Amino acid sequence: MASLRSGVLYSGSMPRESAKRVPPVKVKAKAPATRSTPKISSPRMRAAAPISERVPESQRELPESQRAPGRGKYDRTRSPDERQKDQMRRLLEAAGIVFAEMGWADATVEAIVTRAGMSRRTFYEHFDDLKECLLVLHQKVSKVSFRAVESQVQAQTDPPEMLRTGIMAFLGGIAMFPHMARVMFRVVRSAGPEFERVHEQMMARFAKLVLDGVEASFESGKGQGKRPADGQVELRVFALVSGMEAVAMRYVLRGEEAKALEAAPILMDMVQRTFRA
Repeated sequence: MASLRSGVLYSGSMPRESAKRVPPVKVKAKAPATRSTPKISSPRMRAAAPISERVPESQRELPESQRAPGRGKYDRTRSPDERQKDQMRRLLEAAGIVFAEMGWADATVEAIVTRAGMSRRTFYEHFDDLKECLLVLHQKVSKVSFRAVESQVQAQTDPPEMLRTGIMAFLGGIAMFPHMARVMFRVVRSAGPEFERVHEQMMARFAKLVLDGVEASFESGKGQGKRPADGQVELRVFALVSGMEAVAMRYVLRGEEAKALEAAPILMDMVQRTFRA
């Protein structure tokens, strides 16, 4: 008759020694498997890898020559200063596109560094925050834009032609670089009062350039206009430049930057009528 002793089934006909309890075998628990991204080591494996593993999504539509090298990658043949300048250039180019497409309210540091193919750490090595990035971008674009207009104006010797060339260069910049025009005329104004002051300083430089052209036209006598009797030349120029800015804003807000040059004859006529005798 079988009986239960010490938790083990025991038969009376069996030797007592054979019924000894066998110690349980301990089995080590397996650690949960973790899924890791396979490393692409050979050129053949890299070529066979899906596009999504080789090129960031934000850069797939760009020509290969314009794609950023990727996070943590840089040309080690360049000096530290050259790398710093290249990083700044890439970040500002990416920021211009992100600000233009997303606006100030929705733009993020992550969107900029993803587009640039760089890390957040690199971004914060150049800028304190997103606002400083926009400020530096505005200053750089303002400087380049003004120099482009100024150089074309100064290449002319006839005062009326200087005015026409200045207006054409101003509108031409909007047509050629629409995303930067959106940043300069739309995004900046929604980023805070400090940006409004910076924008006014930029427009004041353009107003000074127009004023110099008008004064040169008066002195040469080649233009059709004369100095107004009340002497308010500067105020009239300010009104004209404000009108030019409003026209530029109209094209930007409508997404018609490419058509900006069509306003050149109208703006030129406006200048001539303002100072016509």
